[in-house]
Amino acid sequence: MVSIRRNFLYNILLNVSRVVFPLITAPYISRILEPTGVGLYNFANTYSGYFALFALLGIPVYGVREVSKIRESKEDLSEFVSDMYSISIVTTVMISIVYVFTIFCIPQLTQNNIIFLVSGFILYVAPLRVDWYFSGLERFKYITIRVLVIRFISIICMFVFVRTKQDLLIYVIIGVSGTIGGDIWNYIMLCREGIKPKFRIQKLKRHINSLCILFASSLAVSVYSMLDTIMLGFMTDYSEVGYYNNANNLSKSLLAIVTSLSAVAIPRISYYASNSNYKEIDILLQKSFSIVSFLSIPMMIGVICVASQFVPLFFGPNFEGSIIPLIIMSGVICVIGFNNITGGQILIGLGCDKLFLKGILTGSVCNVILNIFMIRHLGAIGASISSLTAEIIIFIISFLYVKYRTPVRLIIPKKDICKTIISCGVFYPLILGLSKLFSGWLLIISYVAIGFCVYILLQILMKNSTLRLLPVNRFIKMNI
Repeated sequence: MVSIRRNFLYNILLNVSRVVFPLITAPYISRILEPTGVGLYNFANTYSGYFALFALLGIPVYGVREVSKIRESKEDLSEFVSDMYSISIVTTVMISIVYVFTIFCIPQLTQNNIIFLVSGFILYVAPLRVDWYFSGLERFKYITIRVLVIRFISIICMFVFVRTKQDLLIYVIIGVSGTIGGDIWNYIMLCREGIKPKFRIQKLKRHINSLCILFASSLAVSVYSMLDTIMLGFMTDYSEVGYYNNANNLSKSLLAIVTSLSAVAIPRISYYASNSNYKEIDILLQKSFSIVSFLSIPMMIGVICVASQFVPLFFGPNFEGSIIPLIIMSGVICVIGFNNITGGQILIGLGCDKLFLKGILTGSVCNVILNIFMIRHLGAIGASISSLTAEIIIFIISFLYVKYRTPVRLIIPKKDICKTIISCGVFYPLILGLSKLFSGWLLIISYVAIGFCVYILLQILMKNSTLRLLPVNRFIKMNI
């Protein structure tokens, strides 16, 4: 079995690319397409993604968990993949018809129907989306290589073909092509392994109950992760969508590094749970809390400190409306990081889908109610407040469920978390001092570089045991 640490490193590399690539593309795209173009792109992408969520019907989460359980049997894997393939074909055809119908019936969508039709290709090819198969088998090396190659090609195409704000459609085509290319690549690799999905309707009933529960959870998650953009698009204008999405995408890009562990931990927790090995689960979860706090807390505080200087430099002067949303959304780096442990790793990993769903539904309802009042008056800022509040509510509920409704022992490394918080206390004085010496990009670069070094040094001096769990321990010899 591939080691958790190796998979974690592959997933870190994968998620670092989610940070680096937007850092490369966002400044260029924001200046070329401007707030309205960026807003329309994100609105169309989110709208089609919402329908794709319905088409996939919870298969991505369910697939990872079930594949990890039957990984030893090629025959069982082949049957399961065919079942998921068949279900997704039926749902995709039905949902695609509804999607196209809305494009030509809702006036706000009809004005840009070509953009929405092209964005819809991420929905039309949903049956080919089998990432869950490779995640369930813990093939994170393959996943990482595939994603990096496709992203690299997409970036080249973007710089070559997107030159003016009239090239919005070309930008949409490039984004959609990357998704479709990845799906086709996955499908080819699946067939090469001797698993060729076949359409069949027998034995599908056995999956429906679990799929519906997980779909409800995914739908509820999307209410506060995707519906914000849709509500902004309908209730305000595309500029507010652009402000919000730039802030949201930047915070979620950093979050991707923090949540790398969840993707590799869920299959392993499901495997341990199927063998009633709860001691190993407890050990893994303690490590998860240590790593997430070590990474997320300094990221959150760092973003808060540099947001006002960073946003105009990075996105351009037209995007100053993203500063306050970014400061607010920096909180999700911590909250979602911990929520991925209690909800994503534990509740999903142990098969407690209904408990996970209850927490998600509660947070989603709160998010929608807050959005109705806040977006109308505060626009992107209101959407940011609603999202952060929903995440906090979901974390509290999932934490209580894990503590009182599962056999797992939540061992939180309080001392290490305190050491992390204390180390981050130097960030604000540091940015104040550096701002007197530097400005512009030199200020941002010096702050990140010096802040990182000071943070790691303080962690070493305070002997934070989390350093043992990270690749940094290979380069730092210490007695913790």
